[in-house]
Amino acid sequence: MFRTCFKHHGCTIINEMKTLIVALFISIKAFAIQYSPLDSTYYITLPTCDIVSDRTFKTVKEKTDWNVLKANVKKVYPYSIYVKMKLAEMDAQLAFYKTKKEKNTFIAKSEKELINSFESEIKKLTVSQGKVLVKLIDKETNSTTYQIIRERRGLMSSLLWQGVSLMFGGNLKVEFNKESDKNIEDIIHLIELGLL
Repeated sequence: MFRTCFKHHGCTIINEMKTLIVALFISIKAFAIQYSPLDSTYYITLPTCDIVSDRTFKTVKEKTDWNVLKANVKKVYPYSIYVKMKLAEMDAQLAFYKTKKEKNTFIAKSEKELINSFESEIKKLTVSQGKVLVKLIDKETNSTTYQIIRERRGLMSSLLWQGVSLMFGGNLKVEFNKESDKNIEDIIHLIELGLL
C-alpha cells in the first residue's frame, strides 16, 4: 500500500492515519453525541468493540487439542442453548399442571418431542463431544445433567443414565468450571462474537 508522508512541525504524519482519525470523529459525531439538558456537558456513547488476537501455541499437540475442542464446542453448543430454552419453557408450563400425573404426562410428552427432534444427531456425537455437552448444559442451566434428569424423571432414571454414562467414560455429574474450562469459555465467546 502506497503511503505519502509529509513533515509538520518536526513530526511525520501519515495521510492514511489522518483520514482514519477524521472518519472516526465524523462517525462518532453522527453516531452518538448526546446532550443532557440537566448538565452542560456533551457525552459520547461508543459501541462495544471486542479485540481478539490470534492464539499462539507452544506445541503442535496444544494446537491440535485446541482445534479438536473448538470443533466439539461448535458442534454441541447449539444443543446446550436449545436445552436451556426447552427447560425454561417446560418449567413455565409445569406451573399450570396441578396433579403429579398431569406433570409426568407433560414431561414424558416433552421428552419424546425432544428425542424425536434430536435423536439422530445425538447418537452421532462422540464421547468427547458428549462430555463437552454435559459441561455446557451445566453452564447454561446452572444444573448438572444428572440433577435435571433426577428432578424430572426421578432417582432410578438418573442412576440408570449415570451408570450408562460411566460405562462410556462420561459423568453426568460433571460441572462447568471457569478455571479448568477456560478454553471452552473462550470458544463460546468467539462463537457469540460471530468469529467461529
